[in-house]
Amino acid sequence: MNGIETLLIVLAVLAFLSIIVGVVIPLLKRKGVDVDGILGQTKQALSILTEVMNTLRPFLTGVKGVDIVEKIIEASKIGVGNAEQLWHIGKLEAGERNAAAKDYVYDALKLIGVERTPEIERLVDGAIEQCVLELGHEKAV
Repeated sequence: MNGIETLLIVLAVLAFLSIIVGVVIPLLKRKGVDVDGILGQTKQALSILTEVMNTLRPFLTGVKGVDIVEKIIEASKIGVGNAEQLWHIGKLEAGERNAAAKDYVYDALKLIGVERTPEIERLVDGAIEQCVLELGHEKAV
């Protein structure tokens, strides 16, 4: 498998996760399905997938697309965590968190010379949505 094929697989997985988060989960909640239980199982599966990716990472080192995806994922985790913290302390409104996380990721990518393209935007959207899922769904009081 070459770098392009690996990148396409990662893009497909992120697109799939975006569809699940944006469409399927709200629909299932309206139908009365125990989405929280399913999300718990999904989180376990993602942990296993992370372990598998960590095992494969040495074999993918130096493949430009994979390196960029990893940088996006790393920056998304930090950006989402930062936006969430700013929201908790009242420096961001709830609706501003997504934009703040995206701004952080795009700033990080700009620093390493990655151009913003529609493909990069889709990767960033998917990575941010995944990071938000990993935070859990606590309701603000």
